[in-house]
Amino acid sequence: MNKERSDNIKTPVTGQSILMESMMHLNFWILAFVLFIVSRSTSGMIHERSALSFLTQTEAIPALPVNTIILISILYLCLILLLSITDEKGTNLVFKLCLETITVIWISELTGFSYTGMFLMVFADLMRNQMSRRDRTIAIIALGVFYLVLDSSVLNFWLRRISIDDYLIYYSADYAGLIKGVLKIGSLLNTFLFILFMLYQIRKHMNENERIMMLNESLKEANIKLEEYSKSSALMAQTAERNRLAREIHDTIGHALTGIVTGLDACLMMFDKDRDLVKTQLGAIAEVARNGMTDVRQSVKALRPDALEKLPLDEAIEKLIDEMGRSTGVNIDYHCHDKLSDAFDETEEETIYRTIQESITNAISHGNASNINIEIKRSEDNMLTIEIKDNGSGSIDFEKGFGLTHMEERLNMLGGSLYIDGSDGFTVRAQMPIRWGAREN
Repeated sequence: MNKERSDNIKTPVTGQSILMESMMHLNFWILAFVLFIVSRSTSGMIHERSALSFLTQTEAIPALPVNTIILISILYLCLILLLSITDEKGTNLVFKLCLETITVIWISELTGFSYTGMFLMVFADLMRNQMSRRDRTIAIIALGVFYLVLDSSVLNFWLRRISIDDYLIYYSADYAGLIKGVLKIGSLLNTFLFILFMLYQIRKHMNENERIMMLNESLKEANIKLEEYSKSSALMAQTAERNRLAREIHDTIGHALTGIVTGLDACLMMFDKDRDLVKTQLGAIAEVARNGMTDVRQSVKALRPDALEKLPLDEAIEKLIDEMGRSTGVNIDYHCHDKLSDAFDETEEETIYRTIQESITNAISHGNASNINIEIKRSEDNMLTIEIKDNGSGSIDFEKGFGLTHMEERLNMLGGSLYIDGSDGFTVRAQMPIRWGAREN
């Protein structure tokens, strides 16, 4: 079971990882070839007693081949381990790239800067990790400078290290040319693998961009479908509301009217025969009518405030403010600079009334306000402004609840707007156009 789990969580093999491993293997064999040439040349010169001539020409003392081989092997193993670490970010990634760069420079110095192609592996490791555009640009420039310095043999001139070209004097011209050709082919093959790696990386980013574009298109289609669903849902809601109203009318008004009509017909038939019975019947009809009115009021109560059913808008607002002030003990100052009655249709009246009602409720229940100022005025361009300001606790980072959201939706449907400020107490400013009671110039 554990073995199956470990197999499932293995990193998937990709073209990117294959190319990276191929570069690691190739660079290993190139280094091994360079070390073999150095070791073979050193042993040959010692055996043939030509080491003195070699030292005179190079003007530098080489390190023991065995020590060089051991140290390079350890450093290359460290480089492979560093390159095998993936998914590093931020400071850890920068530190890892710095260690890789130092390791490559050290190995190149031990080989007399004979081979610097290992730097391409550091470039590849940089490109496969996630970095910001700014950090990636800086890293590419820095690595590019190091690579150019190493490849141009500037450090070799300054540090005076023995390169593989110096060891080739041990071989004949044909063998020396063959060795240089092998190293050239290895270097070109390493460059070719790096180019393939970069092409794969570019293709990967292109595929990612295409996938993002496809996701955006899918998201747009989903949004279109969602809008269509929203419209159909709204239509279904309207249909359901119509059906509910139809049921209410059938169950209340229809039932009451049926009883009234039936009772009146009976009264007409008995009017000349038994007037006392007619009076009794008329009393029963009146009771049916009263019950029907009660049912109707209960049905429409959820659609329109009862105060607006009984009073004009001005008086309904004043009644609301008076009841809230007396029941809560909060001081509510109300100033209306224009007549509201006969200026709005029922939907607009309900929006104005509900805006004031919700604002007072919020100021008392959420803001713990002790004083509320309400001002209603009309501008010259026939815009009604309702401003409700309280001295409550307020809130800068508030979230709109159901009441405020519903308030804003009502205003938007009428072409109005809602402004809310919680920095000093709480201020609600609602604006809506006046269409029915426009002033005459």
